[in-house]
Amino acid sequence: MAQTHFSLTHRFLHWTIALSILLALFTAFLHATWMDRQEVASIITSSLAEKNMALANDDAQSIAKKIGSPMFQWHFYAGYVLIALLVLRFIDLFANGIKFTSPFSREATLNQKFRGWLYILFYTAVTLILIAGLFLKFGPRGDDVRELRTVLRTIHIYCGCFVALFVATHLSGVFIGENTTDKGIVSKMINGGK
Repeated sequence: MAQTHFSLTHRFLHWTIALSILLALFTAFLHATWMDRQEVASIITSSLAEKNMALANDDAQSIAKKIGSPMFQWHFYAGYVLIALLVLRFIDLFANGIKFTSPFSREATLNQKFRGWLYILFYTAVTLILIAGLFLKFGPRGDDVRELRTVLRTIHIYCGCFVALFVATHLSGVFIGENTTDKGIVSKMINGGK
């Protein structure tokens, strides 16, 4: 890291963004796996069939959607919080400077350039996720925007996958740094490095 001191604002934003991202990733994972509407609908119809009862697939999917909806609301809440935090992060970056070495710096090592590009890609991906998410939630619906919604949903999902990969890479990098050249980086991000 270029600096050894992290302000309270920087640390607050770091940890709240991290928690919001983890919540968004967790709810997206649940939505795509255990709480998948078609999977839950299949469980409902097969359970009813065991009791010699029938339910149309559309009705089962409607029930499944109602079951998963309260959980998935937390995905939206995490997104709204992330929008506010990202705006504050950008204000902090412009007001107090960037806390990572620029990948464009001639003095930067290959490792610093790699980390710099990762951070740039991370902030770009999070911005795209939030823009696409807002459109998917509040944007127009209908046949005339179906293709646009499909493209934005794809961007939202692939950028989310990149963010999940970034989180894993970031945690791995922190672990490696903590045990090699950047000892104390976790405590600096907690107490500021005073």
